[in-house]
Amino acid sequence: MNPIRTRYEFFLALRYLKGSRRTVGGSLTSTIAVAGVTVGVAALIATLAVMTGFREDIRNKILGAQPHLLVQPGSTDGLPAGDYGDRFEGVSGVVAWSPYVMGQALAKSEGGTQGVVVKGVDPNREPAVTGLGARVLDGDLQVLVEPTEAKGPAPILLGKELANGLRLLPGDRVLLAVPGSDDAVLGSIPRFYSFQVAGLLQTGLYDYDSTLALVSLPTAQKLFGLKDRYSGLGVRLNNPDAFQRPSLEIQSRFQSSALVRSWLGMNRPLFAALKLEKIVMFLILTLITLVAAFTILSNLLLVTAQRTREIGILRAMGATQGGIQRIFLLKGFLMGLMGTALGLVLGLGISVLLKRYEFVKLPADVYYVERLPVKVVPGDVVLVGVAAVLIVLVATLYPARAAAKLDALDAIRRV
Repeated sequence: MNPIRTRYEFFLALRYLKGSRRTVGGSLTSTIAVAGVTVGVAALIATLAVMTGFREDIRNKILGAQPHLLVQPGSTDGLPAGDYGDRFEGVSGVVAWSPYVMGQALAKSEGGTQGVVVKGVDPNREPAVTGLGARVLDGDLQVLVEPTEAKGPAPILLGKELANGLRLLPGDRVLLAVPGSDDAVLGSIPRFYSFQVAGLLQTGLYDYDSTLALVSLPTAQKLFGLKDRYSGLGVRLNNPDAFQRPSLEIQSRFQSSALVRSWLGMNRPLFAALKLEKIVMFLILTLITLVAAFTILSNLLLVTAQRTREIGILRAMGATQGGIQRIFLLKGFLMGLMGTALGLVLGLGISVLLKRYEFVKLPADVYYVERLPVKVVPGDVVLVGVAAVLIVLVATLYPARAAAKLDALDAIRRV
């Protein structure tokens, strides 16, 4: 490309962008168009950062309460109790494993009655698999270790919301009722077990904190009649996102006796909804940039009408249709580039301010976070910037072609 030609095209694009006193309307629409792109890009960056922050916050809380992989028995009989270390030895990515027993019960106290999910864990192995040990308020899972000569009720950990619903505090007693044997006359007779609240759990997920109760593994086996059996095995990976290969390898070792499920598979509807919401918000907020692109289109058409004679003179001096088209394409591109750059700076600035100074306060009892979670992903920033510039470039095609098709003599005569 001829550098002289490129310089004059760029010079005229900048001059038309600046406008003049005689073209106040063009200058005003240029400013509005650039401002529109800026607002659209900034809104997209800030919104995507907040939505990504919420997703990461929920993900971290789920991974803090659930194993990365679950090995569940293929039948209701459970898995035989024993050491399964050889089944996981040599599997890439596996860090630790721990057995568990799980079942449903009815919790009763003076404060009321509520259905609960009781999970029996090994206090020595569970902390290496899940983050439940760090979720115990003022303690850890070692409070579930029962003395050799147990006297009185066994210890139990209750979710914070569950304890609040039952009006229980550490040291209080709670009664658990589980299905018992069937009687020909009376029907199913529940069995009752007394427990002492040894502490409270706060995972940050309402579904867990309002229903979960932890007991020791032997206590849960006795509670649900699973002597020498496990409800399943929990597995921790060094990378929770790289679960496909180890899950397939573990599945091949257990064959049909067990089913391996990943944390993402167990929470797929939730993360699918979050992903869909992010896509929809991206499309909706892109409309702001689209409106700004139409403003740029109208601005270029206005400039074409105002500069008709100048375009005719340029054509008479030897400027080609391609050169005229490039002038207006450059003008639209510069407007889009300015708006996108300002929008990126503004959007990133808003995200940093929201994260650092926590202007937006959230009710912790509703969202389980007191501040707005914000996480800026470089890929989102690049996607927003590229999309904004492309939208603007597409909008400039029609007015640029319209300006290039003006006849030189016709254009000079129009004044």
